Amino acid sequence: GPHPCERSGGAVKIRVVMADDHEVVRQGLRDMLSSCGDFLVIGEAADGFAAERLTENLGPDLLILDVALPGRRGIEVLESLRARGIRIPVVFFSMYPATQYADYVRRAGGQGFVSKDADSQTLIDALRRVASGRSAFPPSRPGDDPFTGLSSREAEVLAGLLMGTPVSEIAQRLRISAKSVSTYRRRILDKLGVESNAELIALAIHHGMP
Repeated sequence: GPHPCERSGGAVKIRVVMADDHEVVRQGLRDMLSSCGDFLVIGEAADGFAAERLTENLGPDLLILDVALPGRRGIEVLESLRARGIRIPVVFFSMYPATQYADYVRRAGGQGFVSKDADSQTLIDALRRVASGRSAFPPSRPGDDPFTGLSSREAEVLAGLLMGTPVSEIAQRLRISAKSVSTYRRRILDKLGVESNAELIALAIHHGMP
């Protein structure tokens, strides 16, 4: 296939700090990112405390964290940065299954989650998405139809959303409050890893739903 960096170019580089306790993983990431014209690795850490210090000192555009860092776990690093008002986008790159960790990362204030068995194109795309101010989470069940993970009530709300029915009308039809419909909508978007009704509809079309 095409080289994952085909879209690179442009003088402005995305400055990256990465944290992983395995030298071989950092080396692989460094090689991949430096082969892309639009990334510049400005700092590397092997533990959580170093990751936090480097991020504060260097102010990168993007922080790549492993979940299981020594010293201070990745999620703790993220929570600590957010608690101190440091808004740098954070992407987790981990062996842990996204099904367990993606929601956790999102709730803690992270912008993305990429599994270490993803291909380089997936990782590069995710990093670019996050650097441009969006988020990058996999669908709840990789490879599956992501819609199978929804509860029956979520599926009912989804059907209304896909038809463009207003929240108030969905609420009346299902005999629940508009606030509940909004809560279900938020949960559906989170489970499916999308950010808007438009992305939701695009995903449904992609999976052959009406």
